Amino acid sequence: MNPIPADWALSTTHIASEYVSRQFSVLISVGPKILPLIELDVVLLMACSKLARTLTEVYHNPVTINFDITRYSEALQTMETGLKSGCEELLLAQFLPDYQIILERPAVFLDKFSIIFLWYLPGAIDAAIQNDMMAATVMMSGLLGTSVTCGAVKDNHWHTHASNFQSSDHGLTPGCINLSPVWFLQGHPAPKSYPEISATLQVSGISLCQAMQRLVSLVAAALRVIHSSLYWSSLTTQLGLGLWAANNQLQDMGDLLRVWGSVFTVLTIMCNQHSPLHHDALSHAQWFDVMLSVGSNGLA
Repeated sequence: MNPIPADWALSTTHIASEYVSRQFSVLISVGPKILPLIELDVVLLMACSKLARTLTEVYHNPVTINFDITRYSEALQTMETGLKSGCEELLLAQFLPDYQIILERPAVFLDKFSIIFLWYLPGAIDAAIQNDMMAATVMMSGLLGTSVTCGAVKDNHWHTHASNFQSSDHGLTPGCINLSPVWFLQGHPAPKSYPEISATLQVSGISLCQAMQRLVSLVAAALRVIHSSLYWSSLTTQLGLGLWAANNQLQDMGDLLRVWGSVFTVLTIMCNQHSPLHHDALSHAQWFDVMLSVGSNGLA
């Protein structure tokens, strides 16, 4: 039974994730065979099958390294940026890996205590879905263009500084923006701060959400297999936010939540950005971010 209201985009996302999860179980020989789901369009159905096969390849290729991800996470300061060379040298000396790994094929990485800290899924998103994201990125050109900043580089503003962007071979506009139907500033507790629609979704937000529907469905499906408890917690959060918006008569937020197909409440779009090595602050070892690269890339 689908727990998501039928008129929510998240309902399609959940159906896709259910299909990928069951396909994955079949491929690793722990579940019964299933038929394709008629609720999914052909493009998304084929993409889900490809994702399930890639996840299976990863499952059969575990890589263990001599590293303690929990101690490393605890060693980081709350607002550690990773941009201070002295701090990074101390961390490297304390958590020096045995050897350098070149990622050449799908794999799942575990620390020395068998804690998974990375799923590497090259080629998991097929060309049709990547084209969806290319088209959505073109729709964001104005927002991306105005996001780029100039002047002196500050540690907390490097994400949008012009020095970290390059021109696109596909006519895309470089930039970095956050999209969220329920933007909330971390470290600003209620009642002083409440969720609100991000400025980037206040204009053409519904059309942007619809353009990314297939892509965010696949990302959620991967999370369903990779970290199922986080997936279900995210669904619960989305439904709770929908009820909160309805109870507070926030119609615009409710309308956006109905077309928001991602299980994450925030998506960051980085177009042709060169990211320096860094840490994302205010996180935990138990939380997974999903980073998706669209286009052709070399070995990691």
